[in-house]
Amino acid sequence: MSKDAIFHKLYSQLNREQKEAVDMIVGPVMVVAGPGTGKTQILTLRIANILLKTQVNASNILALTFTQAAATNMRERLHMIIGHEAHHVNIFTFHAFCAHIIENHPDDFWDMLGMRLLDDVE
Repeated sequence: MSKDAIFHKLYSQLNREQKEAVDMIVGPVMVVAGPGTGKTQILTLRIANILLKTQVNASNILALTFTQAAATNMRERLHMIIGHEAHHVNIFTFHAFCAHIIENHPDDFWDMLGMRLLDDVE
């Protein structure tokens, strides 16, 4: 099944408001909804839609979630829709994104030198 076919099959299952969020391929979008309402699916389809309809580089997209489970789920769904390119999309939890910024820009966080991330037990 082609990328477009997979996308359109999943897209057809959305309601009007969800389709509106997926169709907004320019600018930021924040989806606020309760548990189990399809937020991950909507954001995943929006990312896929952007990559399918524009020439945006996958590495220029940032998706932030609250849980690692949601980030993993989003990447798996995106991979199912667009294939290997999904691994170039920046999908992080808020904490992982902040750690990524600190690790990749240590000169901007000089006052934190010598500090380390706490593990789950700590």
